[in-house]
Amino acid sequence: MTDRVAAQDGVTLSGVALDTVDDNRFFTRVGGTVRDDVTYDGLTAGQPYTLAAQLFSLTTEDVVGDIEFVTFTPDAAAGTVSVELPVPQNRTEFNIDYVVLATLYEGEVDPATADDSAALAKLDDTANLDQTIQSHAIQSISVTAADAADGDQSLAPEGGTISADVEFINLVEGYKYTIWGQLLTPSGQTAGVFASIPEYIPDEKNGSVTLEFEVPEGFDGIKLAPTVGLYHQNRVELHEDGSLSWLPDAPMPVMIASDLSVDAEEQTIKIGVPFEEQ
Repeated sequence: MTDRVAAQDGVTLSGVALDTVDDNRFFTRVGGTVRDDVTYDGLTAGQPYTLAAQLFSLTTEDVVGDIEFVTFTPDAAAGTVSVELPVPQNRTEFNIDYVVLATLYEGEVDPATADDSAALAKLDDTANLDQTIQSHAIQSISVTAADAADGDQSLAPEGGTISADVEFINLVEGYKYTIWGQLLTPSGQTAGVFASIPEYIPDEKNGSVTLEFEVPEGFDGIKLAPTVGLYHQNRVELHEDGSLSWLPDAPMPVMIASDLSVDAEEQTIKIGVPFEEQ
């Protein structure tokens, strides 16, 4: 629900806060920039106004960072003005919710004059979901692998199916991810065998999903381990051969989390009898 605030002289404000990169309200632990698109009504065309905005942490219940000021002159009584704020890195072990608080002033206002200026209207409801963003703590995945046929740690010499269970922590419900993996040898060389879920939308923060790797003939005598990455779905491209590449000019980070272990016992599958055991 959009919060719409009435103020003096019939001025009203409503706002929507979004990540400037993806136009959603979720930020990775590295932070970023939030854009607050504030829609106004009841202003005087040709008259300068100033919009001031600042983050409020629902975790600490205090303002965060500096106030950002944007002075504008509307062409009509109703319209939209945007202000951008830096979102700090999240170095904690929990997600942090911020609300963008905004104040509209008449005329040109700056940090030196803000305290002495009267507000025309405010967006100061800390329960306003449209003005709320979330900065995530560390999101992680871990992988365990087994023969899909019988659950042990080996395949027949002619190959088979490796089932990789991918456990994830702290994903965003309803957000679109790509989960992609490949089989690597103990020395880190790719086997050219890939598996993916092009668009994975979790319905809970913590859970698991399964990737299946089809191992063809030709790998008898070696070990293979599935390594898996979690990606922003809209920042990567899957190719016909199953490989993955980053989209040109995709904002960082493209990969959110990974499990790249090639020597973890619970991730390693023997194909036939490995050479070192013969």
